[in-house]
Amino acid sequence: MGLGLAFKAFFRAFKDPKAAKKFLQPNDTKKITKKEEDASHLQLLMLLQKSGRLIDFLQEDLSGCTDAQIGAAAKKVQQDCCGVLEELVTVRPVFEDREGASIQIPAGYDVSAIKVVGNVKGDAPYKGVLVHKGWRAHKRSLPKRVGHNTVEVLCQAEVEVK
Repeated sequence: MGLGLAFKAFFRAFKDPKAAKKFLQPNDTKKITKKEEDASHLQLLMLLQKSGRLIDFLQEDLSGCTDAQIGAAAKKVQQDCCGVLEELVTVRPVFEDREGASIQIPAGYDVSAIKVVGNVKGDAPYKGVLVHKGWRAHKRSLPKRVGHNTVEVLCQAEVEVK
């Protein structure tokens, strides 16, 4: 198929060189600059680092730590990050039922909200067991960025002068 298309393009360009030249000219599509980039995901990560030191925790080598030390650190990070997450992005479960409950998935269900796995045959409705409740964002309220902050810097390096 690719070779046939290449031959068609060649002969069409051969018959109409002006159209081929026009096609090869760069078009004036708008390029997205760094300022126009949506950096809300980085901003959320930055705020989770600032409040709960999430990145520090995730990047830390925990191989030399005991389970109790890891548990204590994880508990603190979870508490601090949970408050910020709830303040900025209200997260609610897709299903309120407990995991392990029997669930009926109707025809025309939202495939972006429900992932059907296992022995799936035919079309919905499906009956299954809830493996994971899923999460849905109800409120999104990230603060507007002010100034010319570099988005790539999630947390400043800190240097103490002595």
